[in-house]
Amino acid sequence: MNDLDKKQKQSRNKIQNALLTCLNTTSIQSITVQHLCEEARINRSTFYRHYPSIKVLTSHTITSYFQLLFGEPYKFYLKHHSISESQFYIANNIFSHISHNAYFYQTMFKYYPNFYILLKNHIHQRYIIFFEDTGVQNDMILDKDIVAEYVASAYAGMIQGWVIRALDTPPDEMAQRLITLNSTGPIKLLIDAEKKGAGQKSNL
Repeated sequence: MNDLDKKQKQSRNKIQNALLTCLNTTSIQSITVQHLCEEARINRSTFYRHYPSIKVLTSHTITSYFQLLFGEPYKFYLKHHSISESQFYIANNIFSHISHNAYFYQTMFKYYPNFYILLKNHIHQRYIIFFEDTGVQNDMILDKDIVAEYVASAYAGMIQGWVIRALDTPPDEMAQRLITLNSTGPIKLLIDAEKKGAGQKSNL
């Protein structure tokens, strides 16, 4: 990366950070270019050199974070040839990424309308791609869209709750919980708990 590229990246980061700061005090509909430029301490020409509008800036900012969520799961799969290990890789990457970028996710969940839906849809689409890349879609007993929707909903729900609780649990533990839920299933967990409870009562 040359000096010009570094300077442009620094400018984009400054603008994106200013957007998050503005969102904490102003609704997205009320943020103006002038307001954002004052927060970023740049002039309007610098803003328009990178983004044509606040809407495009917001979309690019969200995309730049979402692109880092999954890491490279297919490359990991090609190296390890294990769906199980690949799921741990994805989960650990997702929760670690969110932990390292907590301010972004806390701001967006709290102040950006429909962020939950955007996150869920992104995870859904990435899982569809993973199913297609690995070829497992050909042997699943359920349609790939149904499976991806279930997994994405589990992720998005757990992430939202975790962020609301101010990331009160280590990311690796959150990843383990998610994997347990997705690999075992909530109904299986309930059935096992019922059997355990019945066994304890019979021993009394």
